[in-house]
Amino acid sequence: MLLLEINSRVAKLNKGRMPDWKYFMNDERIGLLIGKWMDGTLTVSEKRELAEWVRLNPDDERMGRLLDRSWDAFEPRELMPEAMSERILSHIFPAEETIGDEPDEREPIRGIAWLWPKLVAAALLIGFGVYWWKGYQDKVQLAQQKAIAVQPADLPPGGNKAVLTLGDGSSITLDSAGNGLLASQGGTSVTQSGKGQLVYKAGQEAAAVPVINTVTTPKGGQFHIVLPDGTGAWLNAASSLRFPTAFTGKQRNVEITGEVYFEVAHNKQIPFVVQNGETRITVLGTHFNVMAYDDEKVTRTTLLEGAVKVSRGASEALLAPGQQARVNAGTGNVRVVDGVDTDKELSWKNGYFQFENESLESIMRQVSRWYDVEVQYEGNTRGENFTGRLPRNSNVSKLLKILALSGVKFRIEDKTIIVTP
Repeated sequence: MLLLEINSRVAKLNKGRMPDWKYFMNDERIGLLIGKWMDGTLTVSEKRELAEWVRLNPDDERMGRLLDRSWDAFEPRELMPEAMSERILSHIFPAEETIGDEPDEREPIRGIAWLWPKLVAAALLIGFGVYWWKGYQDKVQLAQQKAIAVQPADLPPGGNKAVLTLGDGSSITLDSAGNGLLASQGGTSVTQSGKGQLVYKAGQEAAAVPVINTVTTPKGGQFHIVLPDGTGAWLNAASSLRFPTAFTGKQRNVEITGEVYFEVAHNKQIPFVVQNGETRITVLGTHFNVMAYDDEKVTRTTLLEGAVKVSRGASEALLAPGQQARVNAGTGNVRVVDGVDTDKELSWKNGYFQFENESLESIMRQVSRWYDVEVQYEGNTRGENFTGRLPRNSNVSKLLKILALSGVKFRIEDKTIIVTP
């Protein structure tokens, strides 16, 4: 695909021509130019210089040695071949450049198809692009082998599991295998299905004083609950939802910790209110996600449908779909962010991790919750941020192998992941 794109662009430049100067450079100079070309810092005059050297020195062995040396000093940031290909093309064919912009410096030499410097640069890519990519793939494979070598153990992903605490203080363990009636409280039946789901169904007569239940997911757990009013609630790992077995007042009040996604049953007369500490979220009927872990500096409420009001003290904000309210845990200030990637915010519910320019520390907090492990750091492991997507049903080793490509090392001891530079 890359070569086809290059050939297409080369064809448009076929009317160009190249100056006919002749000179030779030492390895240090040409190695410097190749390195700058890889980094995207090559100037126009240096491009000409490199292109002319390639044309006049078709020595495969010498070129291979110089490319290998430059490659060792070059650390690509993109893992995707498409991204790398487009980046290389942009260096050869800048988007803002127009054919014929450069002045004619000499008459073309008749009888020989001399190429314009950019065409030689394209030929360089065609001739040695496979060499570069093979070297890159070899480095990736080596990094993966090292990642495997430092992982004597592996950890399975989390699953559907939670604990239901009834109004009388008794507890029931929930998992994917359960099925049938679990309890009857204040006229409301509590049933677990075999799909990792808990369903509350209010009877004809609700109790005068509603009974309070709590569903808690441990690290490595998640669960789906259908509340008495028909509202759906999905709990992520290390989260909790506290609610009445029947909504009887002027508001439908629930309390959460951790992360919960809601699809609220519409009822204009009785607003649905989510409380997390001092943060309050008020809705009538809508779909939204709340991320409010204690070890995060910011609480995020992301709206998918409808409208919600997020408030903490005197600070509040009304959200429209696609917006996110971020509440600073320290100051309590509510800030609205537009154009949020809702797929990323809901990735945990849809069964995968999705990172977007995310720090290693942020990723490892998510790993800790889902794989039920502790994370320890040895030395300075701060480095580049990560972008990527991975199914949540994978063992932790698969995620760690990818992160190890950045040069960070991991080892697993019992239920602890140790991160080292």
